[in-house]
Amino acid sequence: MILLLDIGNTRIKWGSLIGGEFAVGGALLRAKGDVAELIEAVEAKQYRPTRVVVSNVAQASYRELLADEVGTHWGCEVVFPGVEVAAFGVINGYDEPQRLGVDRWLALIAARQLVDGALCVIDCGTALTVDLLTQEGEHLGGMITPGVGLMQAALLNNTEGLHVAGEWPAEEESLLMACNTADAISGGAYYALIALIERVANDLRAPLGDDVSLILTGGDAAIISAHLRCRVQLESDLVLRGVAMVAEASS
Repeated sequence: MILLLDIGNTRIKWGSLIGGEFAVGGALLRAKGDVAELIEAVEAKQYRPTRVVVSNVAQASYRELLADEVGTHWGCEVVFPGVEVAAFGVINGYDEPQRLGVDRWLALIAARQLVDGALCVIDCGTALTVDLLTQEGEHLGGMITPGVGLMQAALLNNTEGLHVAGEWPAEEESLLMACNTADAISGGAYYALIALIERVANDLRAPLGDDVSLILTGGDAAIISAHLRCRVQLESDLVLRGVAMVAEASS
């Protein structure tokens, strides 16, 4: 069994690759002691990995901690794939290819396997990232903006008298305006990202044509997608799928 890990800024998502079959395992918040919690969650499924393949956007110190604790516990190799100039039908469009985030790269190669045509990957996580891919697999670059939580934190940490953000309802018919400050902060952050995505959906027709697939992934993708007027494809485990592709190719 190959253990697949997607280490984000906020959460750890894990899955498995057994006999070429990909399966999602679960997720947990990143916090002190989270590696021990991860090991416990994996072993609760009666799994004992022979190899661990990791997408990691955390600091180098966390990478070292993870490799040491996981590798020592199971006595197996821990692999951290890098970003490539070209692989799996995708051509990296960055001026310096290695500076593209590994999570964005893995999401792109996974999306390429799901969609046979031009596409746009939008990852709604701690940061919201956008990446465009032509029908021929050429990466046209992308953008990065703060996600919902970071937008809310920017207001709460840099203004007087604002202390908490509210919960924004997931119903599609939710009203734009809020009648209390906490919900106003939350709604403002969500609507800013909704507007950005819809503008991107409109503007990408010029470089990619009308038949473009919009793929949403990340922790806030479900609630954001419920309010979009453009058609999107929800793929909550896109980065993990990319990790699985790399793991299988290197087996």
